[in-house]
Amino acid sequence: MKKFYTLLLTVLSISGYQFSHAQCLGNKGPNLLGAKGTFSAPFITVNPNADACTSSGSSAWSPVGNVGNALAGCNTPAQSLPCSDYIYTAANNGLFNEFRYSVVKTVGTTTGFNCIKGDWRGSDHTGDGGYFLAVNGAPNTTFSPIFYQIKSIPVCIGTTYEFSAYVINLKPGSGVTSSSPNISFKVNGQVIANSGLIAATQQSKWIKVGGSFVATTNIVDLEVVNATAVPVGNDLGLDDISINVCQSQINVNGPGATCAGSNVSVNYTVLDAYAAHSWYKWQVSTDGGANFSDVSAAAQASFTNNSYVLTNELGLVTSLMNGNKYRLAVATSEAGLSQPECIYFNDYTLIVADCAPTPVQLTSFNGKYQGGKAILDWQTSQELNSDRFEIFRSIDGVEFVKVAVVKSAGNSNTVRSYTHPDYVSSAASQVYYKLKQIDIDGRFTFSSIIKLNIGSQTKFEVFPNPFTNNFTVSFSALKSATATLRIQNAAGHLVYTKQVAITKGTNSLVMNSLPSMATGVYYITINNEELNINSKLQKF
Repeated sequence: MKKFYTLLLTVLSISGYQFSHAQCLGNKGPNLLGAKGTFSAPFITVNPNADACTSSGSSAWSPVGNVGNALAGCNTPAQSLPCSDYIYTAANNGLFNEFRYSVVKTVGTTTGFNCIKGDWRGSDHTGDGGYFLAVNGAPNTTFSPIFYQIKSIPVCIGTTYEFSAYVINLKPGSGVTSSSPNISFKVNGQVIANSGLIAATQQSKWIKVGGSFVATTNIVDLEVVNATAVPVGNDLGLDDISINVCQSQINVNGPGATCAGSNVSVNYTVLDAYAAHSWYKWQVSTDGGANFSDVSAAAQASFTNNSYVLTNELGLVTSLMNGNKYRLAVATSEAGLSQPECIYFNDYTLIVADCAPTPVQLTSFNGKYQGGKAILDWQTSQELNSDRFEIFRSIDGVEFVKVAVVKSAGNSNTVRSYTHPDYVSSAASQVYYKLKQIDIDGRFTFSSIIKLNIGSQTKFEVFPNPFTNNFTVSFSALKSATATLRIQNAAGHLVYTKQVAITKGTNSLVMNSLPSMATGVYYITINNEELNINSKLQKF
């Protein structure tokens, strides 16, 4: 299902470090803030003017390019860029002063510290060498509380959005104090989440905070504000800020392919945990999805248990409709259906198949030699417009002559079995056979070649060897029974196995339903209480 930026949900705040219950229920879109919320390129680049000690490259806590540029988006709010009311620093000891922030990869580890703030410990949340926002909170309420904000984020009215971010206490210690960091997240001035007091730990840990909101305007402003204003402590980091739309899901159920003249209907099931996307319209594309046009006016559906089903009746289809795409588009409002960023949709592609008669499906062709004759048997699983089978024999496997004609069933959708005896001179040491299946209109196909050994030979043979797609195995047995046939690769791994029926005398089995096999050497074995025969074969 495709989606475009659609945002959502009820205003609420939470305490502690866990999500509220009103998060997206399984369907969540991409982060609308993207790199602007993850402190990454192109919005964060290396600050080449940072003090040398902050990014000396001499240690893990002072890597090359450790300090990123300032958040300067407040000067261009229409572009929805991040900014801060705090004072940016990239200086030696720059974060020792309150009401300061920097964009860094790391400020210290358990074994060392960065000169920008020697008593802090922490690195970016994702651990991939990216940046995060390091903040020394304001000392009192006379300073602005906003240390991160993005203005004019485009959203869709009536849509629910999930918010989340990661927060860390950068000052090592143990437990919660009155000076512990405590931050709130606001959308259009209303608190949607609150971190609560973040405990200090000896190894600083990132905590996930989340909430949700329903958009009531076309654009929203996001603010991250300081809820603790003290001159000591209040040292924190912020990373991976995310706003995700809580999506609807549209499942499509229609025929995979159909014949011209068939009556086709397609069901679309809309699943929406908030029962918000009730407005819909139908669209069609006749150019493979390059362009869609409306085929219905906006309408509103009724939810039952957070879902509803709509049926698109396509009627009798023709070959001219092959490849057409039929779309259901949904939105939270009638106006939203005309805004590409506010709709969800899913498409059904109509395939009008060639429903001409299919060829005969030959499922097996086997043979055995007994008492001076070759007994050939074969099966079909389907026959349409079949006229006959012709049997061809060869002594050398190259030159074949027609020796018999067997009338076929003509039309059948059940398994059909055929057998034919062919008398063979015992002077030959082997004999080869193949089938030619001929349709009423004269079209024909040949089967694979099978090889039968004549006389008292017990030799196990594979023909042809090397093989390309299929081969025949020939062997003799002293009695009728079942056996297990196995094919293993050169490493000894089993790639194919099946149970085969063998008869007393010479047997010939066609292996023509093999799985995909790589070029190389393989080993084939046939085993039962009497037989234990094997051979090596080569796959082209």
